[in-house]
Amino acid sequence: MRRGRMRDARATMLLKISEELNLDASLEDVWRLLRDTPRLAGLLPGVERVTPLNEPGVEAYQVKAGDKIGPFKVALNMEILLAETQAPSFLKASVKGADSIGLNRVTGSLRVTLSPVASSTRMQFEVDIEILGKLATLGAVPIRRRATEKFAEFARNVQAHFAPDVRANLRTPSTKDRR
Repeated sequence: MRRGRMRDARATMLLKISEELNLDASLEDVWRLLRDTPRLAGLLPGVERVTPLNEPGVEAYQVKAGDKIGPFKVALNMEILLAETQAPSFLKASVKGADSIGLNRVTGSLRVTLSPVASSTRMQFEVDIEILGKLATLGAVPIRRRATEKFAEFARNVQAHFAPDVRANLRTPSTKDRR
């Protein structure tokens, strides 16, 4: 049993994910959302908490996120460091984290590119991630499938955020407020 545990702890998987999303919003509005970490975190499925790390000259966040993948329920504490931004079209971040007992670790990078397309904005994601530990023993197929499901949920949340009726509700007081 001990030998199996050691083997699981050393399991490694490299995963590359590319996704794209078209949003009915201006490049500037999408960039504003991308740079508003608390608001963006509310749209990311599985994110439980985001805390800014107060390090001089560095934009970094402590993130707690959880999910169920196959038979594993995973809760990760991660640090996300913004490595590069080019307003209003490019953001690069590094990610590293682990679960509380050290059975699973992740490291990687995320690149987001925004580009105007007619009256909308294309949001492209490139993720390179290394997964170490028990979670890596599942293999790429179930993890990629779960990542695709999570991205689809994120896409729905972001599209709903930019839906005209949502934006109108953010700008005008409700009937109840006018009384």
